[in-house]
Amino acid sequence: MVRLLRTAWRHIGLALELAGYAFWYFIDLVAAVSSNGGLSLVAGAVVPAIVLLRRRPGTSLTTIASAALGASLLFSAASAAMHRFAPVEPMSVIDLSFTEDLALAILVIHVLRTLELRRALGFAAIAALAIMATAAARVPDGTAASGLTTLCALGWGGSAAIGLVLREVDTRRRALLEDVRANERMELARELHDVVAHQVTGIVVAAQAAAVVARTSPDEVDKALAAIEAAGTEALQAMRRMVGVLRGQESEGARTPGAALADVPALVERFDPEERLVTLTIEPGLEHAVLPAGVAVTGYRIIQEALTNVRRHAPDATVVEVDLRVREGALLVTVRNDGSGNRPAPLGGVGGFGLAGMAERTSALGGELVAGPAGPGVWEVSAKLPLKAAA
Repeated sequence: MVRLLRTAWRHIGLALELAGYAFWYFIDLVAAVSSNGGLSLVAGAVVPAIVLLRRRPGTSLTTIASAALGASLLFSAASAAMHRFAPVEPMSVIDLSFTEDLALAILVIHVLRTLELRRALGFAAIAALAIMATAAARVPDGTAASGLTTLCALGWGGSAAIGLVLREVDTRRRALLEDVRANERMELARELHDVVAHQVTGIVVAAQAAAVVARTSPDEVDKALAAIEAAGTEALQAMRRMVGVLRGQESEGARTPGAALADVPALVERFDPEERLVTLTIEPGLEHAVLPAGVAVTGYRIIQEALTNVRRHAPDATVVEVDLRVREGALLVTVRNDGSGNRPAPLGGVGGFGLAGMAERTSALGGELVAGPAGPGVWEVSAKLPLKAAA
């Protein structure tokens, strides 16, 4: 049942679109019976079917738009030809399809939102011709055709406005997400500097100690060299994990290494001082375990961001579960809560900016982060952070 509800929610857009087509196709069917307009039923089935194909993975929207608009114009031309060469009484045959017009309006929105601007405007202009032609070419009565053409033009204008607004929203959101990712890379660069500086300092101190030991206790040199090797290896692992997403940006001012897992209980206490909301589960010994550079601070930051989102988007939550454990060579971080408030959308879609930054951090460490519904009324943020450098 839970899986069915989650599947239905993921496809809510498709369900609403199909419901709209079904409603207007029923209207077309009633109109066709009273006006003998059989062509409207064909057009109302074919054009929406073509527009629905845009949802198939890997399908070219350009191809779908060309096919749908071409089919609509072809139906309008056929209807106009029938009215001209087989004259009928005015208003006795109407081939206007509301279902087809709805499909074309949805296509206009999707094209203007998705395609490159010049191509999108070209398709929108052709769509304007196709939508208005469904009334102008398919309604034999001139007065009625004029009024319906005006309504179709207004419908196209509304669709175009919605598409352009959504395009602007998407553009701004992409810019904000890129800013978040850039800022996160800056943060990673600073932390990389801190980690490497710490490790290099340790290498220098160990080398100096080795020089002294070599003169006084030659048998102890191997231990000093092993310490140098370990520090150097850890520094290289940290760079290997992080440097792939950095852009070489400079920043002034020294920074200290970020918070560690030992600070998670204090974080939870600040979030829930009365200890009524949050259940914290940490694997024994994990709080003070020595983890690879960047893993502990990223785990802390993920919990911090998840708790912040609970406060912002689910203020009515009654249960929040925070879980930290190590399994199969990775640190597993899970934050789960109930509550019916609005949440940021799952990653990969239109998500929260804080979660996007955390996803950038997690990816830099060779891990993965997932945020989304885990059941009816339940939201979960989970991350897997490898304890060994990614190959």
